[in-house]
Amino acid sequence: VCQDVAHADPGCNVTIRYIYEVYRGTPREQVFAEIMTGFAVVKADPRFVALNPVMPEDGYTSMHDYSLHMRIFDYFHNLHPDVHLTEHAGELAPGQLPPNGLRSHIREAIETGHAQRIGHGVDVMQEDRPLELLREMAQKRIAVEICLTSNDLILGVKGDGHPFPVYRKYGVPVVIATDDEGVSRSDMTHEYLRAVQGYGLNYAELKKIVRDSIAYSFAES
Repeated sequence: VCQDVAHADPGCNVTIRYIYEVYRGTPREQVFAEIMTGFAVVKADPRFVALNPVMPEDGYTSMHDYSLHMRIFDYFHNLHPDVHLTEHAGELAPGQLPPNGLRSHIREAIETGHAQRIGHGVDVMQEDRPLELLREMAQKRIAVEICLTSNDLILGVKGDGHPFPVYRKYGVPVVIATDDEGVSRSDMTHEYLRAVQGYGLNYAELKKIVRDSIAYSFAES
């Protein structure tokens, strides 16, 4: 239905933008090359709006090289400070790793990796000085992507055990996301429904989350 532009379905007239993914479970040389390429792509092609490190955060290479990855982001950020960065950090839960593995990823992503948005941030209360970190995120207006279904299915974190209410209490901008619709068998409608049913959000609160989803999407203003 989208091939014949003159007679295309109106639903085809949608502007799409991309986030360049960096696969952090790969060898460090490859991660360096991917980050370098990602910065170049975002600078050259307006269809790409940001970079994001992905792959399971609890994997051996992701954990072992995490601080190195953040320093690589720092290096290229200093060369190209106008490139947006959103970083998966804190998609971890107690019992998944020793406690020491939950202490610093979100803070490192922000303070070293220059993240403007955090993906998941589930283990924020296991970080060193968590309340200080929450206040820093609120002060710097660093948003966190809330993926309720994904966090339940992958991490077993849900209900009162999820930090969604804590982020809101401390004024951290929150946005609702699916993480991966195909894997979670979810969609945005069900994620908002789950947020309302699980946390009692009212209409005004929903509108603010929707507005923040746009404000922190790196969309052109």
